[in-house]
Amino acid sequence: KKQQGGGCLFCSIAEGKTPSNKIYEDDSFIAALDIKPAAPGHTLLFPKRHYQLLGQMSDNEIAKLFTIANKLSKVVFEGVQAEGTNIYLANGGAAGQMMPHVLVHIIPRRKNDNITLFWEGVKVDEKEMRALHTKLQELAAQYVILTKEDVKKEEPASYAWDEDKRIP
Repeated sequence: KKQQGGGCLFCSIAEGKTPSNKIYEDDSFIAALDIKPAAPGHTLLFPKRHYQLLGQMSDNEIAKLFTIANKLSKVVFEGVQAEGTNIYLANGGAAGQMMPHVLVHIIPRRKNDNITLFWEGVKVDEKEMRALHTKLQELAAQYVILTKEDVKKEEPASYAWDEDKRIP
């Protein structure tokens, strides 16, 4: 079988050609420990099929991806007794994507762990803000069309950890 990603490391893992420390696998996705983690327990979740950008995936695939990411966040949280987690996706090189394959990072966090994912806010003048608001609102009306199936009401999940151990 020809490698889907043309030399892509994550496709090679999916095809069983490259070993990994898998912690989850189903027909469509794999989660494995990052070999250069931000912190112990840092997990990478990725589709078996080669997608470079999130926008290439179907809405159903994306829903499953983030459902799994949320559940794995709980696994990582409990497994390493983290105080929090980041669920992070860099979409494109300018956004910090280092490998050309969709990856969701699940990073365990602790107070003062020196992991930085933050930025300093920039000042946007009022005229530019209004123009951006109008343009993005119009585009959202065109592209973000949800059906009744998309917005089924569900009860929030209960967490396995104690609320007093969580960082707000």
